[in-house]
Amino acid sequence: MTTKKEVPTKTDLVQLQKLYKTDERIGERLGGVPAYLVAYWRRKKNVPKYSLPKFSEREIMSLWERFGDDEKCGLELGISKAAFYNWRRRYGIREKPAFLKLEQLEFQFPGLRNAPHAHSLYGEQTITQKIIARTAGKENVNVGTTVKVEPDLVSASVQPLGVMEEFLKIAKGYVWNAGKIVITDAGYSSSNGLPSVGEFIRRQGIKTVYDLREGLCSQVLLERGHVRPGQLIIGTESSVTALGSLGSFAVVCDAAETARIWVDGSIDIQVPATIKVELNGRRARGVYTRDIMAGVVKELEKVDTTGKVIEFSGLSVSQMNVSERFTLSYIAQLVGAKAAICPYNSTVRRYLTGKVTGSTPVQSDKNAVYENSISINISDIRPFLYICGKEIKVKPVAEFEDRQIRQVVLGGCANGRFDDLRVAADILKGNKVHRDCRLFICPASRMVYLEALKKGLIRVFVESGAVVMNPGGEMQLSNDESLLNKALPTLSTTISDMKGKEIYFCSPATAAASAINAAVSDPSRFVRK
Repeated sequence: MTTKKEVPTKTDLVQLQKLYKTDERIGERLGGVPAYLVAYWRRKKNVPKYSLPKFSEREIMSLWERFGDDEKCGLELGISKAAFYNWRRRYGIREKPAFLKLEQLEFQFPGLRNAPHAHSLYGEQTITQKIIARTAGKENVNVGTTVKVEPDLVSASVQPLGVMEEFLKIAKGYVWNAGKIVITDAGYSSSNGLPSVGEFIRRQGIKTVYDLREGLCSQVLLERGHVRPGQLIIGTESSVTALGSLGSFAVVCDAAETARIWVDGSIDIQVPATIKVELNGRRARGVYTRDIMAGVVKELEKVDTTGKVIEFSGLSVSQMNVSERFTLSYIAQLVGAKAAICPYNSTVRRYLTGKVTGSTPVQSDKNAVYENSISINISDIRPFLYICGKEIKVKPVAEFEDRQIRQVVLGGCANGRFDDLRVAADILKGNKVHRDCRLFICPASRMVYLEALKKGLIRVFVESGAVVMNPGGEMQLSNDESLLNKALPTLSTTISDMKGKEIYFCSPATAAASAINAAVSDPSRFVRK
């Protein structure tokens, strides 16, 4: 009989379950322990019963027709090559996909690709083109053409009052579709005898409204399930481009353009060219998505990205969680691109389960035409700093090592999610913020704040000597010099909205490590791996 000392830990049970799946086989591995006893241990340690993922025949067939490769199909579903092969066999899918058959025929009949019936198999549309075509009511669109589209979602934030005032200048009636409008940071008073934002919202019947206390716009839209793959999203806040992390096409418009959309529900968009950026390799210790983003910015210095779309791909992107994809998609702001997109995959599907219904994700065609393609091995990327001015200068942290820092801002919309705060808390735990440095923690939303509070991260920050701001407190810091002295050398994980005499942007890990030393510090020495 197994003694009490031989009861496996939770970690052991999870590992055994990965290897042996069922309670019966785990019991056999432990030397003949009954299955009911293994089940009892699982329940006590909150380890759920193993269950095979379930995929429909239609889902398996769709992926097989798209990729024709068990390994790539498996990556989309988050399973192994062998597992996808077994699912194919289960549904009797043994035939090669149509496009593979056609490619083989081309060796014998080289002109076949140009045949009229080959278009559906050899499409050349990118994700961006497909989304624009759908919202324009067309089968496909060409780069450079201007089409009229109806957005799926229109977000007014930062100063919704400005959009409202522009709307009232050109219209006296109701907005085109109150159900497609989201307003955040509501509650501003008005001037010139116009109604307040609150009065306007009630009169127009706009239901999706979030007050300033909920946090920063794009983060709130993401976590509250307003963003779906394949959507065309318009927003007044520059951070809206990060919503491309779920496979949507999200672009920025000013208050006047947004007001015109509120009136007639349409906007003219010139179809942008797309630049493909493929990320592969394994990240080094102390390297995070913010560093990878800086590495991509450095690689794009020689490429004209103005007004283009950056579409990410590669094994490294497929392994990123939604929070990391969100940070990566911020790159559009830094390089002058119109938008950035991380394609829909199994990670996004799992994230959206229970949050949204009725999404229509799209993927680029197998032969999609890109203006430029860049491949980057992230194994070569190290922690970076970058300075935003007329031009973005990306430099390794090692070049700034030991440079004095007096203020650190950690959080914001770019890096203020729970994952980011946890990275910082792991470094700060048991350490103190240097007495010559001030560290501000800015959770991106109220939900992030509450989760950090529940998991003990806020306690770690307070005990280390950090100042924890309210959700979305990044905006307050940017505008209040009594809190943040713009004359002092500063490190920040926000994007370039924050201005100062000497300010450097970095990852949460670099920010936390530097706050401990009051000097720029490589986080790899603090990261446990």
